[in-house]
Amino acid sequence: MRSWVRMKFLRKFTVRDIVFLAVLAAALTVTGVITMPLVMTITLFGVRNAAAAIFYGTFGAIALLKVRKPGSLLLASVFNGAILLMMSPVMFLNNFFGAIVSEIIALAIFKTYENEKAILLAAGLLVPLTLPASVFFAMLLNGQTASQIVERPLLSALICVLTVALSFAGAAIGLKIGRELRKAGKLK
Repeated sequence: MRSWVRMKFLRKFTVRDIVFLAVLAAALTVTGVITMPLVMTITLFGVRNAAAAIFYGTFGAIALLKVRKPGSLLLASVFNGAILLMMSPVMFLNNFFGAIVSEIIALAIFKTYENEKAILLAAGLLVPLTLPASVFFAMLLNGQTASQIVERPLLSALICVLTVALSFAGAAIGLKIGRELRKAGKLK
């Protein structure tokens, strides 16, 4: 079992892998700079997550198509989170939580990222898993109750469903873009 764990979960990242993931994280940060000012003043729970979902799904899927190693999504999220950490530690913690749990779920089911369904699952779950993390960290750090955070439960539930849909749509778009880049020889 130990050799299997070493082979599957502790593969080494090359400099090329790390640079690629960092570039994708930078591109994701740029999309956040464009989209987040549009929704930052909206306090309805889940709106900010929904605004980011399609982009995180897209870039997450492209990252995993190129670097099919466990920890790739987490590493890209940490690179992106390093910028978010300067703005808000909670945003970093949300991204970290979403990335690690989505990777655990996808790898528990599929074992590797060789199957594109594993990539779709991991990239698609990334942002939806930040939703419960947002509630938890807001409760922990701000002393709020869940009912204070989610003021309009029905509307927030619909927005959460929208977040899941946008995230998986983004992951599917990322898979399509990644396949086209691979055909063009740009994503090896």
